Amino acid sequence: MAVKNSIKKPIKYLLIALLVGVALYNSVYFEPLDERHIAQKKGVFDPDAFAQKFMETKLTGLPAMEAGQFMEALEQDLEQFTAEKGRKMGISNDYYFIVEGNGIVLDIGNENVRIKLEGVADSELLIATDFIFGNAIREGSGMASIGDFQNTMDFNSISVAVNNRVRTDVVPPFLNEVEEGDHVYFKGAVEVNTKHPDLPNLRIIPLILEIE
Repeated sequence: MAVKNSIKKPIKYLLIALLVGVALYNSVYFEPLDERHIAQKKGVFDPDAFAQKFMETKLTGLPAMEAGQFMEALEQDLEQFTAEKGRKMGISNDYYFIVEGNGIVLDIGNENVRIKLEGVADSELLIATDFIFGNAIREGSGMASIGDFQNTMDFNSISVAVNNRVRTDVVPPFLNEVEEGDHVYFKGAVEVNTKHPDLPNLRIIPLILEIE
């Protein structure tokens, strides 16, 4: 009997080990690496895709103030106009707008192209071609609301992504063709600080630039 029991024990342990192995194998889920990466991305905000969709589908119909009227309103009553028509974040002296208009190129600088607005006496604006940063596009367009995002990092990444699009897709083709004296159409975002407005040097962050 002792010999039989000693033989049965190894068989018993072997069967137990096999059963445990089968159970472990069935409990492991294998999936392709690509599918795993896709699954990890689901529910993760993609600011580049968000910015691309905005630039490709929203610009034409984006409401904008006529630039000449915008400048005249600022000169007449800056405080009231910005409070009534501008967008801002929280308690701030910075107000944001989307403006559009036609102008004549006066000067092509390293960071800006200066234009004179057509049909408006002594009104000039700068079209930004370098050092494009900040929240002017995001805030001026109302393209995103902080309440729609789970964290401020996602919200802030929108400005970075859309500014990158302007730097790579909007500015270079314009600079390659533009010359002094050209007539241009523009649509873009502008920031006005009510404490330090500096109206002759307002910078438009361009969304659309066309040489006419």
